[in-house]
Amino acid sequence: MRLNPMLACLLNSQPTDQLSLPSRMLAFGDGLFETCLVTRQGLRFASDHLQRLQEGAARLDLVWTGRDQRTLQTDIDTLLKTVKSPAVLKITLGRHAAGRGYDYDPANQQTDRLLQVFEYRPAPWYESGARLVTSPIPASVNAALAGIKHLNRLDSVLARQAARSRQADEALLCDDQGWVVEGSMSNLFYRHDGQWLTPGLKRAGVNGIIRRRWLGSSNNALGIADIRPDDLANCEALLIGNALMGLVRVTHFNDVPLPLADPTELASLQHRIGLNLD
Repeated sequence: MRLNPMLACLLNSQPTDQLSLPSRMLAFGDGLFETCLVTRQGLRFASDHLQRLQEGAARLDLVWTGRDQRTLQTDIDTLLKTVKSPAVLKITLGRHAAGRGYDYDPANQQTDRLLQVFEYRPAPWYESGARLVTSPIPASVNAALAGIKHLNRLDSVLARQAARSRQADEALLCDDQGWVVEGSMSNLFYRHDGQWLTPGLKRAGVNGIIRRRWLGSSNNALGIADIRPDDLANCEALLIGNALMGLVRVTHFNDVPLPLADPTELASLQHRIGLNLD
């Protein structure tokens, strides 16, 4: 496996190649992140990523003002001048506060901004289609954190390795009651009776950029439903998606071939979401 090398890094607007210790990001996963695609047109879905960061910062009570947002945009602009597309920009916001343990003084905290740029190497299955398997690892259930892209992602780490052991491309995580939540790095989209559906995320999961944009499009294009893994075996088509891969057809679920989304319909969905503007 070839790793995507890091091309550049800024910590609070300063070039760096290391993270100072102690760090609440490292110790507790106390923060948020966004993984963004850099194209010839710039940062794809930039406003969506920045909006989700603001929402997540509010949920975690991170210090995040309009000035912080403008400084982050300046950092992004500075980095993007130094790299060629395509690339991946990872934006991490982490709480910086004194002390060793979980507690911190809310009046004496700041938010660190860590920006990293990596080479972008799309996986071959983005084009050919993904093999999806059910993960033995359940999604972490916590309604207070559901929807945001926080740094606590060990369930996804373990699920990805479970998928690798089965020669699959993506793992499907369910909650503790057996309801489908998401993929380890993607949201799920399921076609049933001519309607595209996606699982609800009230208890667990990440409200991904593709999911947000699809739900925000017109004409009730995407519904929210409770889905069991057995439902997927009888689907009309299955897609997974995130900000890097876009929308990818699922060709197999637990080694069973699936019907594929019609190419014309897939192209229409990509247009609806804005994936054809690069």
